[in-house]
Amino acid sequence: MGARAYVLLDIANGRSEQVAKALQGMPGVMMADLLEGPPDVIVVLEAFERPTLAELTIQALTSVETAIKSVRLLPTQDE
Repeated sequence: MGARAYVLLDIANGRSEQVAKALQGMPGVMMADLLEGPPDVIVVLEAFERPTLAELTIQALTSVETAIKSVRLLPTQDE
């Protein structure tokens, strides 16, 4: 894969496990793990190109209705 993004999520109402499981099945999501937060969940997304990665990241984040806060981290260069 060429581009990767790391997303840190704070989740409301103790729904972190449910959110992580839902994200694991989404396109581009390589990992969605629970943390002893905050943040509550870390998500790693990958795509061949940065524009595709941006689209997949937005899709993943808009699917999480219980997120209080998210931080998106994009590496400065592709592999």
